[in-house]
Order: sequence, then C-alpha cells, then structure tokens
Amino acid sequence: MGSSNPPRRVGRRDRRPLRVGWTATLGVATILATSFVSLASMSPGLASVRPGSTPRISSEPSHSLQWALPASPVGRQLGWLIDVASHPPVSAAELRAHFDATFLGQVPPKEFNAALASLHGSGAWRIVTLDAGTAPGALDANVVSGATRFGVEIAVDSRGLVDGLFVQPSPTLPAPPTSWRVLEAKLSTLAPDVGFEAATLSSKGACTPLRAFLPSTARPLGSMFKLFVLGAVAHAVKQGALAWDQSVALEAHLVSLPSGVLQVDPAGTKFSLAQFAEIMISSSDNTAADRLAALVGRQAVETQVRAWSAHSSLDTPFLRTREVFVLKYANYPHYADAYLALPSKSRVGYLTRVVDEVPLSAVDISASDLSTPRAVDSIEWFASPSDLCRAFAGLYADAHGPSAAPIAAAMSLNDGGLGLSPKQWPEVWFRGGSETGVLTLGYLARNRAGKVVVVVVLLSDPRKAIDESTVAPELVSILRGAFKLAS
Repeated sequence: MGSSNPPRRVGRRDRRPLRVGWTATLGVATILATSFVSLASMSPGLASVRPGSTPRISSEPSHSLQWALPASPVGRQLGWLIDVASHPPVSAAELRAHFDATFLGQVPPKEFNAALASLHGSGAWRIVTLDAGTAPGALDANVVSGATRFGVEIAVDSRGLVDGLFVQPSPTLPAPPTSWRVLEAKLSTLAPDVGFEAATLSSKGACTPLRAFLPSTARPLGSMFKLFVLGAVAHAVKQGALAWDQSVALEAHLVSLPSGVLQVDPAGTKFSLAQFAEIMISSSDNTAADRLAALVGRQAVETQVRAWSAHSSLDTPFLRTREVFVLKYANYPHYADAYLALPSKSRVGYLTRVVDEVPLSAVDISASDLSTPRAVDSIEWFASPSDLCRAFAGLYADAHGPSAAPIAAAMSLNDGGLGLSPKQWPEVWFRGGSETGVLTLGYLARNRAGKVVVVVVLLSDPRKAIDESTVAPELVSILRGAFKLAS
C-alpha cells in the first residue's frame, strides 16, 4: 500500500543476523551491519512535534523530513547520524556513546570515519522518506546528499545503542530509451497490463498527450491514490475549512500499517496539516493518508475523484488504507467476500459497522501472503493514466495559488529516484504506489524553459507478483527517457 520510492513492499520487518563489514558499492563505502527485508521511505528529522508544540511548515523544495523522526532511541540515533554526517570525523569517544561494542569491534572508528567522509563529499544529508515498519527499534530512510541518493537502515539494541547500520547507494539505472517506439516496446515487456501517458500541460492546465498507451483504461493504483486525498485537502484549504498551519492530532482508531512512520507515534501527537501532507506524499505514510481522509471526510475525497477521474464509480466508497489491510489480510477472504457481495451503496455501512471495528492485531501479513496478488482488480483504488494526469495538473494549479506552497513542498521533497538534472529540470514531483501485482509511477517536472511535463505509468498483473527488483529500475529509466523525449 505504498511506494514512496520505487519500489517498496508492505510487510513486516525480518531481522537477520548481524553482518558487519565494509563494501564498496558504486564507488561509495557502505556500512554493512544488520540488514532488513523491506526498504523504507524516510526523511531525516528531529523528534516529532509533541502535543502543545507549534507545528512547522516548510515550503522549501529542498527541506528534510527530520521533523518526522519518532521520539524513540532509534529516532534519536538516526537524527544524530544525520547531524554528524555533515561534519566528519567523529571522535572515538562519541562513537562509543552511540554504537555498541560489538559493532565498533568490527567497524573501528578509523574505518567508520573513512566511509562517512566518502559519503559526506556531496553535501549535508537530507531525509526524503521514512519508514518505521512495525519493529520499535529499527528505522529505514532514504537520504539525499547533493546529487547522491542512498538508503539508510538503522537498528538499536535494548540500551538504545546502534547495533545495525546499512547504507546503500541507489542502483545505477539502465540506459533510457532514445525514441518513443523503443520506450513503448520496453514498457510492453514489464507486465501483462500496462497503461501509459506522457503529456504536456497547457497554459490553462490541460493535459495534451504526447504519447500514450491505453491512457483511458482504469487500473489499480496502489498509493498513487494519495494524490486524490491531497487534492481534497487542498480544496478544503482553498475554501477556508482548513488551514495548512493548523494543528492536527493523531487518533488511535485511524492508525494504519506501514509504509510510513506515523504509526509508531502515540495517539494525541500533533503535526501541522502541511506536515501530514508532506509525510503522506514523500514517505507514502498510510496513517497520514487515513488521518487526512478522515479529516476532510470520505465524501470530500470522492468528490475530488469525480473532479479528476472518469472512473470515479470504481472508487466509491473511497477506501482507507486500514480498511484495505483488514479486507485483504484479516481472516481473508471472510471480510473481503462479504464486502464484495454488497451493492456499492451498502458498502460504506459495512466498512463503518464491521471493518473499522476489526483490530489491527487481526491483520497478519506473512511472506506467503505477499507472494501472490490479492484482489487487486476489486479491492483497490483505480484510475487511468489520463485521470492521473488531470490529478497532477489540478494539484499543480492549486500549488501556484495563494498560500498553497505546502502542496509543492510535499510533492517535490522526494523525486522517486528519477534523477533529472536540476539545471535542466528545476522542479520535479513524484507519487507512486505498489503492492503485490501492482507497480505505478507518476511524475511531473518543469524544465528551465517553463514546459511542464507529466508522465504516468500503471503496471499490474492479477495473477503473479511483479519482480520489483528488476522491473522498478527499468521503469524509472524508461520514464526518465520519456522526459528527455518530451523536452
């Protein structure tokens, strides 16, 4: 139910035995300690805003998610690491205060500082995605340092000392296609169901297709649905019903499962509306999405879907992520079958009376559950590439209206690994989604001449999992090529 960085799988973190050493990857020294099964989207930050504190809004496209770090030992340790990465070397005494003896026995201070210095060369670290999984002593983050992007996985022991650290640079992408014909041929090999559209935005904000493949066919979205939630929030702000700087508290009954980090914060923790939008979009935070959807109301989100999508009936009622987890992974297929057997007008009542009352503890997601697609053609969010181009266009128009800078801040914090030249493309937005059998990516970018291009691709396979480890890098490369062709 979420991809902030392509790709990402929702699931429980599997702690492997400690592996410590140094490995050179893409010319960058990498700390190899405790490793995890799932990647996470993260952004470096300080402790979360606590009840009674003043929410912060940042409209800068280069800011960090440091504010979203949980107020826990592992959150504090990641915050410390982000800080010291900006000014190595770190003294042996300071390292002993933060790492356990076993780690330092295998990765001595001199070796640690050599690796840190090699990573520091491109600038200060900024967290652009965060994921806390379900393990209280571990965090995953995606970090940007200058033009370099890498993942950081960190874990602490019972004393709060770091006993696992893994820093992994982003993989090298394949060469992008150099023609639309080659691009389409490559896309057709990635999944049995493919939808694609590359379009420019007119001065009036309309999508003008440059190249498209089944652009009007609705397909499952994964976490790309969060564009519609952000649109509903933006509309409420525009109408004066909400304000970006207002304080919003987490509520226990709206806590969801990863991806994201807010699920580990206690009920009552407060963030600004803008911060909820940031973490929902950049880190694909499911709890943030459910909180915002509840704040504006289900009908408001459905109204937003109707404004942008020609397939709004497929998203009525508009599901929250917690509801999808229960339908697909709590005593499956009991709740799913009962839900699908109902007419559309009766389903929202079933969600509120039955599904919303099922405790999260009843959701059990094993590796076998994630090996085969589950109801991706019936219990999901749906839209076509053309619908999503209108969503990007609508948000882009809203972002350039009065007091709407938080929209651009949320959409531009994480570029999804696209890696376009900042000189050629000074503004890049991203939102994607994934679950077993679904992988979707959507980007908007403005080049230095002022041309705005939107590229959306939707892949799905209702019968077997998409191999994200090979498909995602190829897909990002293909979309990078689309922007070059469009320019």
